[in-house]
Amino acid sequence: MTVLDRVAMKAATTYARLTMASPIYREGDAQFEMTVAAVSDLGGGMRRITFVADELRDFRLVGADEYFGLLMPRAGAALTLPDGTRENVRAAIADMPEGERPDLRWYTVRAHHAHNGTIDVDVVTHGDSGPGSAWACAATVGDRVGFRSGGALFRGHECDGPMVLVADETALPALAAILAAHPEVVDRATIHVEVADRAVLAAYAFGGADVRVHDRTDGVPGSAVLPALRAAELGTIAYAWLCGESGMVTEGRRELVRHAGADRRHVLFSGYWKLGQQRG
Repeated sequence: MTVLDRVAMKAATTYARLTMASPIYREGDAQFEMTVAAVSDLGGGMRRITFVADELRDFRLVGADEYFGLLMPRAGAALTLPDGTRENVRAAIADMPEGERPDLRWYTVRAHHAHNGTIDVDVVTHGDSGPGSAWACAATVGDRVGFRSGGALFRGHECDGPMVLVADETALPALAAILAAHPEVVDRATIHVEVADRAVLAAYAFGGADVRVHDRTDGVPGSAVLPALRAAELGTIAYAWLCGESGMVTEGRRELVRHAGADRRHVLFSGYWKLGQQRG
């Protein structure tokens, strides 16, 4: 790891610890190749891709909403992975020759099957407007990609008291994984989901939780769920988890802190994507 890598990672970690609930950090990095083992469409633009690798047999999740970096070869190029010893994977990719650089996008592990060395990953597709969606739309059995370990975000099971969970369609896999891993939080969680197409919900049971679904009809993330948060009588909030479009979760966090009295150190928010921008 270079000095710049260390500085960047330390700065990001310090900022996160001062401004929001702490995520779960993984000790060390894992990077290896995977192969697409199965592909299926779940409805509403959601596509489930199953990856297989021997390394996944011994891999252990650090949290329910474990995320990882998917390293995808660019169209017409062979898969080349960045230096796995570099902690800052984005910097490692930037230092590669242009023709060898893979695309990087971060996704949640929907399910991990250690016994057969596979993970299921659910991807919201939107045509060719981004490298992750473009790759997922064209993915076929036998395709090779890279896995770069990340960490996890949800720690609500570590605290007592009421919690608020907010997600858009991109965070549905993480929300479902959380509720499957921690069914004990269902009875004390107020759950809000905003989607553009309710068909995307068909693949998720959410452990029988009472999920309040809000229909986004104007294409603006947060336009349906944020007014609902403002109008809700939330009471005491011991923990909150907000994941999805960056503007939506940032404003949602403001609502919970300023108007519902939540302690910002107990609110975890993560922008999975940003309207109008590509993110790596």
